[in-house]
Amino acid sequence: MPDLITVDKEKCNGCHACISACPIKSCIDGSKEKVSMVDQLCIGCGRCIPACLQGARSYSDDTEQFFADLAAGENIVVIVAPAAATSFDDVLRLNGYLKQAGVKAVFDVSFGAELTVKSYLDHAKKNKPPLIIAQPCAAIVRYCQIYKPELLKWLAPAQSPMLHTAAMIKEFFPKYKNCKIAAISPCAAKKREFDETGLVQYNVSILRLKERMTAAHQHLSSYPAVEYDGPEAERAVLFSSPGGLRDTIAREAPDTVPLVRKIEGTEIVYKYLSELPEMLKENVAPFIVDCLSCEAGCNGGPGTGNYAEPVDRLEARISKRGKQQIQRNKKSFLGGALKRELKKYWRDGIYVRTYKNLAKYAAQVKKPTEKELNAVFTTMKKTRSEDMHNCSACGYGTCRLMAEMIFNGLSKKENCFYYLMEKLSEDEKVRSEAIDVANRLVFQVEKSKETLVSMQDKVSNYIQQTLEQGDVIDRSSGSMSELINQIQAVCVSAGQKRQVIDMMGELSEQAKKDMQALLTAFNGVEKTTQEIAGIADVIDDVATSTNLLAMNAAIEAAHAGESGRGFAVVAGEIRSLAGTTSDNANNISANIKNIVKQIGASVELLNKADGVMGRMIDGVNNVEESFSEIIQSHSVMEGSTRELTRDLQSMNETSEILRGASKDIINTLEGIQTLITLLDGDASSP
Repeated sequence: MPDLITVDKEKCNGCHACISACPIKSCIDGSKEKVSMVDQLCIGCGRCIPACLQGARSYSDDTEQFFADLAAGENIVVIVAPAAATSFDDVLRLNGYLKQAGVKAVFDVSFGAELTVKSYLDHAKKNKPPLIIAQPCAAIVRYCQIYKPELLKWLAPAQSPMLHTAAMIKEFFPKYKNCKIAAISPCAAKKREFDETGLVQYNVSILRLKERMTAAHQHLSSYPAVEYDGPEAERAVLFSSPGGLRDTIAREAPDTVPLVRKIEGTEIVYKYLSELPEMLKENVAPFIVDCLSCEAGCNGGPGTGNYAEPVDRLEARISKRGKQQIQRNKKSFLGGALKRELKKYWRDGIYVRTYKNLAKYAAQVKKPTEKELNAVFTTMKKTRSEDMHNCSACGYGTCRLMAEMIFNGLSKKENCFYYLMEKLSEDEKVRSEAIDVANRLVFQVEKSKETLVSMQDKVSNYIQQTLEQGDVIDRSSGSMSELINQIQAVCVSAGQKRQVIDMMGELSEQAKKDMQALLTAFNGVEKTTQEIAGIADVIDDVATSTNLLAMNAAIEAAHAGESGRGFAVVAGEIRSLAGTTSDNANNISANIKNIVKQIGASVELLNKADGVMGRMIDGVNNVEESFSEIIQSHSVMEGSTRELTRDLQSMNETSEILRGASKDIINTLEGIQTLITLLDGDASSP
């Protein structure tokens, strides 16, 4: 079930005018920015509705459900409250409208009010109570049930006029016994009464009915005037006005009238009721309390929308109908029509009402101890008696009641005007300090502004250098990649050259061996040549000897004369041969000596060549070792260059990140500069 009183959060501005108007206070939760209802604690008086100038307050009823069920073919009988005469110029034409809408019958609640007065007087006669509190007002009944259960024993043990009418229909109009009953009502709280008793199924408020008719462009002048289906009332048609009960009693028991207290309006009626037990003890209480929650009675109920209507205008409409009904009754047979009708529809026991004690709902609101209350006052900055202003700005009327509501979580200290003023004073002090801080901040902002401009220039230079460095890194990366390729090519070539050097080493070793063999051979040749030189000497000796022999033969041939002439020729030839041999031997010896000299020089050269070859082999070995070291170094360089390549790639990526970050830094610096400029402007403005 939705809350009886509803709040439109969109329209509510948290002004708490509703709390000021509410006679209960605890049924409104003001602890948040927007107020909300505590439905179990609300009595449904509706006083908060006109108090809310934002139009955020309303009530729930059954108007739309009533018409929907009618359209669906539901059998429904309508009872019309006497307050309807304040909103509809001709209630009989309203009957015609309802009949055409599909209702089975229309009864006047004013006759139920006549029965109600009879029930009160019957109770007074039979039970002789010291006090009777009238209960036609559902809000007052609910108030007694929740907040003043000690008054329940004084509430008239009879149904309200509407429920008297409903009970009469069920008892005396069997053709409508199974029909649902809808009440054309001026009151939002009647919905609770109907739900509790079960006699009426629809609370159709007068205001919502009028709004529906207006929206559909329906005018009562277009409908026929139709009499009520039930019995007619007389002066009880005044029952909706303050004092209506008293005026009706005056007809039946005029002596009782001085004992009736007429009181209405939320400003005084609930305070009056709370004081009533004490007045009863003092024996100054009235016999009958004719009380209504609304200042204009039911005529100004929340379900009528007549908040702005002057009371006299409302009363005039009701009085007009009252006069008409009194005249009609007088014209009846001996003026006894009403008495006959009351006798006909009165039966002892069918209009009795009992009441539920609902004090358990009120028990939800705890009463704080003085210690707990003082703790709340401390949070509200109310630590002295002069801090208790009781200004009513919070809506609760007294600081104590507000503190109780805060204790129960139904309000907050921020709703206190003086708390806010104190807080504002503290905030003003803080603001003053903040201004000082702001002034210092302005100075710092100016310095920061200069520093930022300088920093921005430096950062811009740095960023430019970073971007240029990025370009250099890009170029270096390309050059390094080319160098790495060249190093790798050199490594491959060095490997190949090492193979050639290894081969040269082997050839050098072999050449050294061949050189040593050649040297050995030349040494042998030198010895042989020297031996040949000795043979030349032998030949020379033989030639000399031959020459001597030839000379001796010539001498002997001379000695022989003619006979020796032939011998002399032979000796001459031999001498010539010996000379030739000696010359040849000398030539051979000279040649051999020259050969020996050349061979000796060759041996010396071979010895030198052997030393050079040794040194060359050592050099080749050194070159081989150097190439090994070079190759090893190139291998290391190749690994390093790979790492360098990865580092260059990382540097390229970092360079890209730096480019992006540099742009972000520039944007951020520009944003900071803009912010500082704004701060400078704000701080400089008054």
